[in-house]
Formats: sequence, C-alpha cells, structure tokens
Amino acid sequence: MVGNIPGYVKTDIIRAFLLMKENISRNELVTKLALGEGTVRTILDILKDKNLIYSTKRGHSLTEKGSLFFKKIEKSIVVKRLMLEDFYPELEKAVVLLKKADKNIKISFEQRDIAVKQGADGAVILKFDKELYIPDADINFKENYKKAYDKILKCFDFKKGDILIICFAGSSGNAENGALAVALSMSKELNDLIRISMTC
Repeated sequence: MVGNIPGYVKTDIIRAFLLMKENISRNELVTKLALGEGTVRTILDILKDKNLIYSTKRGHSLTEKGSLFFKKIEKSIVVKRLMLEDFYPELEKAVVLLKKADKNIKISFEQRDIAVKQGADGAVILKFDKELYIPDADINFKENYKKAYDKILKCFDFKKGDILIICFAGSSGNAENGALAVALSMSKELNDLIRISMTC
C-alpha cells in the first residue's frame, strides 16, 4: 500500500521558516504560503521538532536556536516577491539574491530545469559585476527590461559575484520554491547550513 504523499516540498519548509522573523499566526502562514491548513500544521510540527520555533496562542515565533539559524541564512540569501511590470507581467515572480554561490558554479539551462521541476514556468539567473548581466547570453537584461532592472537595483544591496535568481510562475509559491531550489543547487554552504539545522 502506498503511503500518503506529502503536500509540500523541502523548500516549502524554508519558505515557512523565513516568514517567522516576527510572530505569525497559522492562518497567515496558510495565506502567504498558499498551502493547505493540514500541510502548514505538518511543516510547523517539523520546525518545532527541530527546536527552531515555538507556538503560543498568539502565533509562532523563532526559538533562540531558530534566531541564530535565521541570521546565518540571511548572510547567504535574501528572498523577495517583486512586481516586475515589464518582465512576464502576467506571472508571479520570486527573486532570490544568493550571496555565497559556489565559486566554480556554471550558470546554464540546468538551473532553469531545477526551477521548472518545482513548478515554476522558468528562471533567469544573473550575476553582478558593476551591473547585473546574464552570463554567456545574447540578451541584455538591463536594456530589455529596464523597469525591472531599476526596481531590482533598488531592492537589493549587491556585491561583486552575487547571483540573482528570478523565477516566474502562475503562483507565488511555485515561483519561490523554484528560486530557492536553484539557490540550493548553487551553494553547498547554504545546503549544508539548512541540512544541519533541519536534522539536528
């Protein structure tokens, strides 16, 4: 007999955790994550079992261990939902700034495929060196999507070598899952950090 298939993926757990910088209710999480109440309850139980969060009648907050973990994650990634009017305007976008990508990582179609497997329609990956650009591509992102480019520059503090992952999908959840999965594929340090914190 086949067991129940979970209604979430690993990146959903990360998405939920990142929403808990401040106290948040389960209903708010259901809305923001676009997941069912039972699924969110399961994710909360996982985070509680790892001693990353605690729950009260007012909602869910980070434990001391959770706060330390959150600060470490913030040094590696920044996740935002942005309205980018001239870049796939009909779709939801999730944008992840990856501060600690592996030095020898090659940007290719493989990252886009990772995003698609998570439910995203596609992904664009840019690198920062004085300006944002798509490595080894004929498309000039700055010229083709000037409004999006300008908004992104205002929303993030870039350093040389940073990677920016933009995923687009019919739902914000799929876009965020895609962007986070790509970030994990490009940073062993981030992967190790999440693996260690989630298994302790």
